[in-house]
Amino acid sequence: MSIRAILIVSAVLFAPLAGAANTPPLSGAWSIVSTGTAASSGELLFRVTPSDGEGATEVTVFVLSGSNDMSVASNIRRALNSQLRADKFNVEPGQGANVLLTSQAKDFSLELIDSDVENVRVTVQSTTPVAPPTVPRQAAPANAPRPATPPAHGDALPPPAVTEPPANTSEPAVPPPDNGPPLPDASPPPNTPGGDGAPARAPPPPGG
Repeated sequence: MSIRAILIVSAVLFAPLAGAANTPPLSGAWSIVSTGTAASSGELLFRVTPSDGEGATEVTVFVLSGSNDMSVASNIRRALNSQLRADKFNVEPGQGANVLLTSQAKDFSLELIDSDVENVRVTVQSTTPVAPPTVPRQAAPANAPRPATPPAHGDALPPPAVTEPPANTSEPAVPPPDNGPPLPDASPPPNTPGGDGAPARAPPPPGG
């Protein structure tokens, strides 16, 4: 096979791959963010292409010199509303200088293909994943959690000491002293005159 034939075959084989690499991504929702203040008047040119590649629409946005990012976003929103079919696309204001463009049916691509407005930067990005994740969601972690490392020797804390209630050191109650006078003894002491057990005193003799 000649070198020319090899080059022709290679071009035929790799042409679809090159075309796929240049194909803009598809999404069901796009965000358009503008920054800066226009230093000159000019136009922004967008292209909206459905997923089947048919019926691409170019949207032209006119920007006046001195327009800030909020004014540029307002111009983009009005141009999209007036130049796209309302039964296929939704145009909504986002947060700040942000415009949201979504489709009511199928995914589409959105490109900024030209701009001659000085000092204005426009970013176009998808707000939904372009492709589903290739890794299925796992019900449990793939790797079991490692057990907790036991504390090193000497790091363990001793168990809390049990505090016993203090002993009852209070002295027993002392009865109050009896400060009253002692009671008299009713029985007379022995050998007391006139007492019990003593002889009765004899009366004195007469004339004595």
